[in-house]
Amino acid sequence: MAYATEAATPLSIWGRGDEGTIEGISGANQLAARLREVGAMPGVPVRVLRVGSTVVIQVGSSRFCLRKTDAACIKGMKAA
Repeated sequence: MAYATEAATPLSIWGRGDEGTIEGISGANQLAARLREVGAMPGVPVRVLRVGSTVVIQVGSSRFCLRKTDAACIKGMKAA
């Protein structure tokens, strides 16, 4: 998978269907820990399935619905 040369951006601003790799998670330790528990961690592929007031992402074979503010804590690099 090729990656764009741009910097990591929050998943909250990605569009529907965008794919890439998680680069980091910021924010409250409790949120970051919960995201790691469900497999959202640096180096893992991610895909945005739906955007709006909530963001639905796919990590592996699992899908998660996140508040937009929580999705903003996940930074990723879009695939080119």
